[in-house]
Amino acid sequence: MLAALTVVLLVQGLRPGRGDQSSAETGGNIPAAAEASGSSSPQGAAAGPIVDPEHGAASSPAQTAQAASGIHGTRTQAAGAQAASTAPTASSATSSPSPSGDASTGSPTAPSTRSSATRTAPDPNGEFAKAVQNGQLPPGGPVVDTGNGSWHVVPGTSKPFGKGPQRYTFSVEVEDGIQSKSEDKAFADAVVGILSDQRSWIGGDKVSLQRVDSGKPSFRISLTSPMTLRGPCGHNIDLESSCYNRSVGRVLINDARWVRGAGSYNGDLGLYRVYAINHEVGHALGFGHQACAEKGGLAPVMMQQTFSLDNSQLFALDPDGPVPNNGLQCNANPFPYPRG
Repeated sequence: MLAALTVVLLVQGLRPGRGDQSSAETGGNIPAAAEASGSSSPQGAAAGPIVDPEHGAASSPAQTAQAASGIHGTRTQAAGAQAASTAPTASSATSSPSPSGDASTGSPTAPSTRSSATRTAPDPNGEFAKAVQNGQLPPGGPVVDTGNGSWHVVPGTSKPFGKGPQRYTFSVEVEDGIQSKSEDKAFADAVVGILSDQRSWIGGDKVSLQRVDSGKPSFRISLTSPMTLRGPCGHNIDLESSCYNRSVGRVLINDARWVRGAGSYNGDLGLYRVYAINHEVGHALGFGHQACAEKGGLAPVMMQQTFSLDNSQLFALDPDGPVPNNGLQCNANPFPYPRG
């Protein structure tokens, strides 16, 4: 009997406790949050970079860092846990235009492959798509799954827009190998048009923005293939999304979403693109995720509208996040200042 008891105690002593879970289950590496920007509260946006209007500050430093970094969700898989070691640096030589002003990176720009490209990666709509149907990637135009893993600056600058004292510069970049130069220009023009709209972040008279194509911008807005994006963004919620990675200074716009949009916008790809840019740039400016605050009201631009307009569905994706399980549903809204 003593021998049997000894064996039982040894086996129990070797079992790991609940606190021994791997980082792949508990969140992985999340870039640190930036300090508060001091922006006033836009309609439907955060009153500060971290604070949620219904819950105050995030409940833990890890949640605070996650909210401001723009990394969506908490269920980090192996790819997300390795993001810190695989993320490209913002100072990469491929992030500057050539002296001639060409957006190439030393080799001829690849012609667009969209006409023949198809999704070849694993199903982009994973286990959570069953519970959050609007979060599924809709059918639509062809997408290059994996680009070259480097980016080129799309040439072009702008005068500053907005009157705010908090001044930011940004470059517009596209991953090599996913589209043509004409499509690059269309993407850049769309970004400038969105951010110069008085309903965007300049509408609060706190922020001014300017597009640059040289030097070191405040952040880079980078159109990126879905599989490349999983390095710096992780693949936390098994659904296609974009993100902001503060450690490399990139707003990474998922090309699959740029081409196909999201169910919450009912097929309106143009408005979804406005939302995607404003939401991720909001993270670059220091704002975290928010919940729907009023049944039937306009969704805050910092709500994860790509996945759902229903608080309870977003809660199911991230029970430890700032969104309550209260069933409130909002209407899609792509602007931080929808009324100007």
